[in-house]
Amino acid sequence: MARSSSTLYFLISLTVLIRTFPSHAQICYNTTGNFTSNSPYAKNRDAVLGSLASNVAAHDGFYATSTGENPNTIYAITFCRGDSSADICESCVSSAVQELVVKCPNQKAAFSWGIGDPPCFIRYSDTPIYGILQTSPTYKMANVASHIAMNQDQFDAVWGNLTKRLASKSADGSSRLKYVMGQADLPDNETIYSLLQCSPDLLPNDCGSCLNEAIDDYYKCCHGWQGGYVYKPSCMFRWELHKFFESNPSPWSSSPPHPAAPPSPGGNIAKGTLAAITASAAVLAMLLFIGCCYLRRRPAKKKYEAVQEGSVVSEITSLKSLQFDWDTLLATTNSFSQENKLGRGGFGEVYQGRLPNGQEIAVKRLSQSSGQGVQEFKNEIVVVAKLQHRNLVRLLGFCLEGEEKLLVYEFVPNKSLDYLVFNPEKSKQLDWPRHFNKISGIARGMLYLHEDSRLQIIHHDLKASNVLLDNDMNPKILDFGMARIFGVDQTKANTRRIVGTYGYMSPEYAMHGQFS
Repeated sequence: MARSSSTLYFLISLTVLIRTFPSHAQICYNTTGNFTSNSPYAKNRDAVLGSLASNVAAHDGFYATSTGENPNTIYAITFCRGDSSADICESCVSSAVQELVVKCPNQKAAFSWGIGDPPCFIRYSDTPIYGILQTSPTYKMANVASHIAMNQDQFDAVWGNLTKRLASKSADGSSRLKYVMGQADLPDNETIYSLLQCSPDLLPNDCGSCLNEAIDDYYKCCHGWQGGYVYKPSCMFRWELHKFFESNPSPWSSSPPHPAAPPSPGGNIAKGTLAAITASAAVLAMLLFIGCCYLRRRPAKKKYEAVQEGSVVSEITSLKSLQFDWDTLLATTNSFSQENKLGRGGFGEVYQGRLPNGQEIAVKRLSQSSGQGVQEFKNEIVVVAKLQHRNLVRLLGFCLEGEEKLLVYEFVPNKSLDYLVFNPEKSKQLDWPRHFNKISGIARGMLYLHEDSRLQIIHHDLKASNVLLDNDMNPKILDFGMARIFGVDQTKANTRRIVGTYGYMSPEYAMHGQFS
C-alpha cells in the first residue's frame, strides 16, 4: 500500500511537471488582418518558413530574412538557445515551423518558443521586426512541483543578485547570441541555475530592458515556486533548482558579436550586412574626403578644450527662456505614452509632442543614471542651445523636475539616415545628387562645430543613426556636444574610457584616445 501511494504521488508530480513545462508555445496574432490561402502573402510565408531550418545552422544559430513586395512582405527571425548544437538547432526549427503552420494557419504574425530542449525561437510578421524590441505577448509558467523550502527573504536576495547580474551580462553584447547562463549557491546546499537570452538583433539597452521586464514578470506571477520561465518575442528567462543547460555552450554563443544590418526583402542577413557595409563605407569615405578639404584651409592647428562650467555661469540668467514646465511636457507627450514614443537611445527615451502653439517637438527623457549634477546640466544647455546651424538639430530647452532631466528638441519628421540607407524601398531614392547633398550637409555641420561655433565641439559618435532628415531630406546632426550632459565619458566611473561606436572612430582615437 505504501509503495502504491508513493507511485501514485510520483505519477501526479510527473503529470504536474509535464503540464507545467510543455515542449512548445505558439502565439498567433494579427496586425493588419488574416491572409487567405494561395494569396501572395501565403506563398511568401511558406517560402520564408521553409528556408529557416537549413539557414539557421549555416548562419551560426541566428538567421533573419524577408521576402516579397509590399503589402505582401514577410519578415522572419529565428535563433536557437546558446547551448544548442547545429543538428539540434536545425531539427528544432524544422519541427517548430511545421507546428507553427498548423497552429497559426492564416495569421500574418506569430512567434514560437519550443519543440525540444534546448528550445528554438521563431518570429515572423508582416511589418519589420529586425532590431525592434517587442515584449508582448508574454508566455510565462512556474514549476509548481513545490514551494521554496528555505527562508524566502534569503532566497530572494541570492535569486535577485544572480538574475540581475546575468541580465546585465547578456545585454552587454559580448556574446554573439546574447546568451548567458550562471548559478549561485544557497545556504541550504541547494543551487540556483539561471539562463537568459535576447534576440541577437537587439541593441544592448533593448536587450537589458526586455530581460529585466521578464524577470519582473516572473516575480509578480510566480514568486515562491521552485522554478519557471518567461518567454517574450524578444527575449527569454528561465531558472531552476536543477541544472537544465549544457555547461559548455555552443561556439556560436561565445563567438564575438559582429555588426548586423536589417535583412532586405528576398535576401538573407549576410546580403543585408554586405549592402549596409558597402553603403556606409561609401558615405564615410566621401565624408572624410570633403572634411579633409575643409580642414586643410585651417591656418593653424587648434587644440581641443573641453567646455568648462565656469565659462557660462554668468549666462544662467538666460535659462528661464529655455525652461519648459513639467506639466506642459507631460500633456504634449500624453504622459510619455508608448503611442508617442519615437525611439530609445543609449541615454534615454524620445517622445513626440505638440506644444499648445502647435509646434511639434521631440522630448528626450534622460535616464536617472546619467550621472550629471543639476548645475552642470544647466550650464551645458546654455552652451548647446546657442549652437545655430541648418545642419544641426536645434535644442529648444530643458525641464528639471525632481530627479527627472528632459531635453526638448525641434521635431525632425523623416527619421534617421540609417533608416533611409537600410530600408530596401527608401534606399532606392538615394541617387548620387541626394547622396552628395547629405554628405556635404554633414560636413558643413561638423565644420561649424569644430571651427565656427563659439566653442569647439567634438561629437564623438558621428554615425548614420545620429543624423536626422528634415522635411526636405536635409541632414541634421543629433546629439552634438552632449557627452558631458549624458555623462558618456563617465561610463563605469572611468573618465578615461573611450566613448562612441567602434567602426565609426578614427584609429588614433579608438586605440590611443587621441582626437582632434
